[in-house]
Amino acid sequence: MLKIKSLLLVSLFLVVSLSVPLFAETNQRITDIRFWQSPEEAQVVLDLSQPPKVSDVGRLNNGSLFFDIKSCIFKPGHQRYSLQNQFLESLSVQQNEIDGSTRVFFKVPRSVEAKTFVLPSNERKSDRIVIFLREPQAKLLQKQTAELNEVKKLKAENIKIIVLDPGHGGEDPGTSCNGIVEKSYVLAMAKLVKAYFDRDPRYKAILTREADYIIPLEKRREIAERLGADAFVSIHVNWNVKKAINGIEVYYESPKGAVNEADRLVADKENKADFATIGSTNPVLAASKNQIAQMQANIMDQSRQLAEKVEYKLANALPNMPSRGVKRAGFRVLHSLNMPSILVEYGYTSNKIDSEILKDYTSRTKLAQALYAGISNFLQTKVEGGIDAEYLEYYKAMNAKKAKLEADKKKKAALKKNTNSKAANSKTKKSAGKTQKYTVKHGDTLSGIAKKYGVSVQAIKTANKMKKTDVIKSNQILIIPAK
Repeated sequence: MLKIKSLLLVSLFLVVSLSVPLFAETNQRITDIRFWQSPEEAQVVLDLSQPPKVSDVGRLNNGSLFFDIKSCIFKPGHQRYSLQNQFLESLSVQQNEIDGSTRVFFKVPRSVEAKTFVLPSNERKSDRIVIFLREPQAKLLQKQTAELNEVKKLKAENIKIIVLDPGHGGEDPGTSCNGIVEKSYVLAMAKLVKAYFDRDPRYKAILTREADYIIPLEKRREIAERLGADAFVSIHVNWNVKKAINGIEVYYESPKGAVNEADRLVADKENKADFATIGSTNPVLAASKNQIAQMQANIMDQSRQLAEKVEYKLANALPNMPSRGVKRAGFRVLHSLNMPSILVEYGYTSNKIDSEILKDYTSRTKLAQALYAGISNFLQTKVEGGIDAEYLEYYKAMNAKKAKLEADKKKKAALKKNTNSKAANSKTKKSAGKTQKYTVKHGDTLSGIAKKYGVSVQAIKTANKMKKTDVIKSNQILIIPAK
């Protein structure tokens, strides 16, 4: 059965408090170590109190990898974690009491790809070191080939594939308010919506994630494209500083959000032999920039139809949960040329009425059923042929603007070149009508100097009142006559 496997979340340890630092010259310390694992990759995240100074990754004779965090405190002193999973066999952290550094050892199974990088702090996260682990590409290709074979079987039986995308996850919790943590809530909602599709033999619903881990935005879309999805729906809940704002919102791609996609896709065409294109025939590879824009306009119009049908069902699901309508926004997860894509905001956790409704099980089932009904209505209704005229107009306007800017740039460069050329000619003409001075250098000859300035030897001699037998000497100053 086609399925994206679940994820294991391991919280390795949490440093709740620290006593007096071991090394007075630094306040740098490891505050938390966490391990996130998805079906295809894993991450070890070391949270730090300050921006770290990290050495290059080294390798021991037993195959273990290691790196040093300079001037860093690790309170336990030395701790080892035997994980024994498909990505990470063990992790060991050791404090060096001599130089005040902390060394991190980690051992990965053979053929697992490991990368280590430092991420700076932001509004919600501290400075951190990430050890990124991934299955070897050959194994990923094998899995995706099996998926593709099942997709072909489903398509042959005219079974529609819906990819439900629970937003956020793992390192990215999303909004958190009034007892609702977005990443957990939307995962539960996505599973509830999937349950309705599972009862209907006309459909196959698949989740982009089935547990608490993060997936890059582009990869969420790639999962749906790889599976040949007939519809992609990203599920979220909202938050606003204005707590009176409430209600459901349904989004599809905006012209501004999509206008650079054609440029990006054309530039990336040579790199499309990635995980998302295994065994598939991607029309983008052979398309021009304008053809890609036409594809976008068509898919965006289908996304509008999907958004409107879903919004209609959700607006009528609960009397106390109003709809704020269908809107457009440049969400990166919606950038697709392959399938209609929408993003559903189930309500505002910042609003007490919305949050109470969202936490009520009966209300949740009605909202899940409404989303299922809206998607089903779209997939069982003949899609109206059309294009997103607003997007095409915006696309043409932006291209015209870019073309004008490029033309102005070339015109300005040509004008500058012409001005510089005229100035150089003018300078040459001015210098041609004046005498000049020249300091003789070692190795100079009178004939060579005359040739350089385009005058005769006799003219130089006359200008400098030189006799027939006079010779030039180093550092002698000569008057060079005008031409």
